[in-house]
Amino acid sequence: MDTLEVVKEVTEDLSHDDLLEATEAAVGAILKNDSLLKDLHDDIIIEEISSQIAVEHGQSITIFVNRDALESLKVIIPQDATVRGLKKAIARHFELYQKRAGINVNISWKYIWRTYSLNYDSTVLDNDEACIQDYGVTNKVTLTFKKKKRKTQIT
Repeated sequence: MDTLEVVKEVTEDLSHDDLLEATEAAVGAILKNDSLLKDLHDDIIIEEISSQIAVEHGQSITIFVNRDALESLKVIIPQDATVRGLKKAIARHFELYQKRAGINVNISWKYIWRTYSLNYDSTVLDNDEACIQDYGVTNKVTLTFKKKKRKTQIT
């Protein structure tokens, strides 16, 4: 009896939920044992796998975003990304982080970007249309969130 026949025989006796659970466990075991994919989350989505593969092929870079006392975010973006693309990737990554942590809070990214700026080596990434490389952002650099200073009005 070949492997395919064994698998077919075993799966015929399983319910859909049992088969789904077994598949998730098998995929989780494969990910944990793969040197390139072992740092990915158990309930990974195809977007994250594609991003990780792009990093390994040198098409994308990894950026770390510090958020004061909170855990740093690891964001993968294309090498030629703009600041706007970086901001969208941060928002997407944070939404996935919240979902996995079971946090159900809506975030106004418009408010976040109006109140905070992204900084790299004391340089504010203030032009959404500029390429991140124009600011010297490369692979495995750390960006920080900093609260923008209010403009004082002179009367």
